[in-house]
Amino acid sequence: MKVDEIMAEKVVTIHKDRKLSDAIDTMEKQRVSRLLVVNGSELIGIITERDILDTLGSGKHGNVLPSRLHVSSAISKNLITINRKADLKEAAELMLKMNIRSLPVVNSQLEGIVTTTDLLKPLTDSSVYVKEIMSTPVITVLTTDRVVHARRLMLDNNVGRLIVVEDFNIAGIITQRQLGRAMAAFKKNADSHQANRIRNLLVEDVMSQNVITISEDTTAGEAAKIMLDNVFSGLPVVREKTLVGIVTKKDIIKLYQ
Repeated sequence: MKVDEIMAEKVVTIHKDRKLSDAIDTMEKQRVSRLLVVNGSELIGIITERDILDTLGSGKHGNVLPSRLHVSSAISKNLITINRKADLKEAAELMLKMNIRSLPVVNSQLEGIVTTTDLLKPLTDSSVYVKEIMSTPVITVLTTDRVVHARRLMLDNNVGRLIVVEDFNIAGIITQRQLGRAMAAFKKNADSHQANRIRNLLVEDVMSQNVITISEDTTAGEAAKIMLDNVFSGLPVVREKTLVGIVTKKDIIKLYQ
């Protein structure tokens, strides 16, 4: 199967000089986790939820409102692209090697984009068990941990979500998207002491409480269907209600290798 059989031809772009708050609003409205960045008609980079999270909590921009920052302050300029006639295996291997979750499809001009979500779709019939591909150990946070701690864990470990625990039980899940939007909303409404106040924002204030879990004997195909149906990027794996791992889109697309 080739990239052009699963890629999205409609690509959401944003100009490099638009406000960072515009990028956040556009991602929310379009229900996407990344935007391709242009300068006129030239494709110059990409901005992701991770880039926004990194920028909003950085020492350089930590006290600056998203409405006063430009997209250019957060974009990843090292843009990696792929041809529409490349095999899906090549796309998966490139994403895994470069630790990225999307590839603009380019052939002299921008033609589309392929993401880990797109690569998940052909794998919904996989019979491989989740226990064979899940990631362990699981990085967790407590409900009472601070949001800035959760952000640091995500960035340091290059993960897009953390399982939230309380009394050794799963209490929720917190994602890059939730953190980035919560920090942006908090800063928008905070006063001049925002830098100190945001450090007191807790994980329980931001996390999602309704968590879908799966067992070790769930197949990768079944896990992929759950992710696609619920727009999830990862699922906690449990054994008799005990957290034993997590399976993500990245784990599943390794099956292309």
